[in-house]
Amino acid sequence: MPLNPIFTDFLKTDFDNMYSLGVEKLREYYNRSWDDFKGAVVEVGAVVDRVVTTSNRDTPIRIYYPKDEGIHPLFIFIHGGGFVLGSIEVYDSICRKITNNVNCVVLSIEYGLAPEHKFPQPLEECYQVTRWVFQNAVELNVNPAKIGIGGDSVGGTMSAVISQLSRDRGEFRLVYQVLINAILDLAGETKSRVENGRGYRLTAKGIAWFNQQHLNDLSEAKNPLASPLLAANFAGLPAACIITSEYDPLRDEGENYARRLAEAGVEVCLKRYDGIIHGFFNMQRNLAEARDALALVCEKIKAAFSA
Repeated sequence: MPLNPIFTDFLKTDFDNMYSLGVEKLREYYNRSWDDFKGAVVEVGAVVDRVVTTSNRDTPIRIYYPKDEGIHPLFIFIHGGGFVLGSIEVYDSICRKITNNVNCVVLSIEYGLAPEHKFPQPLEECYQVTRWVFQNAVELNVNPAKIGIGGDSVGGTMSAVISQLSRDRGEFRLVYQVLINAILDLAGETKSRVENGRGYRLTAKGIAWFNQQHLNDLSEAKNPLASPLLAANFAGLPAACIITSEYDPLRDEGENYARRLAEAGVEVCLKRYDGIIHGFFNMQRNLAEARDALALVCEKIKAAFSA
């Protein structure tokens, strides 16, 4: 279907030119750019900022607790931003809404950004925080049998890899994964990368720039820890909710990932949002599709926690 006209003015920005700003200025722009889109900040029971010591660094986390007391399920959220941009603050309103709508604890990770922290540091950092959650479930007042993970863009990438590692390393068991507009093959060559490679915010030039910042060498794009679509085995992974967008270069790899999971016997909910671009999930104030996607995510997480 045609591009949603809500994006007409938004896409007049020359996003490819943004990469010439340099990392620090681009981070400042990115964080500010969401202010008019994120939506209201709702109250939750409590918000606690903590630090988890990982092998890479002391990792800030933010924990959102529901209003009612007791032991709750927990959903780990990993923010997007191409491994270079983004923060807990950008997705604060999303995490609050998930907390209230699912009635679960949400834990958001402030992982180290590239190029200061290159592959596989952010992945291993988020994996170790996830393991820490299981190890400290009693203190956190959460149910270790009901922990899921998910994220937007590269947050979805790392969630997919951590779901694979949880199966392969056997240190903990996740019950659900949510992948929203995730990049699942860093060097992918798909129809959507060609069709949507220019003019829709995330571009082919942008993907190449993010890869250069994130990877030590571009050959690492073929590592399944960077590109989970290249994994050899999809059996035994957590059930998944996968969201794609019609005008996203990453659309096809998300849908290919859903197909690979389904072929391996994994329960998958796949939904494509037509007329929509990459990064729409955080546009809660302006976009009905963003609110619908959040409602779907919450519905699926709640069902997984109730099983």
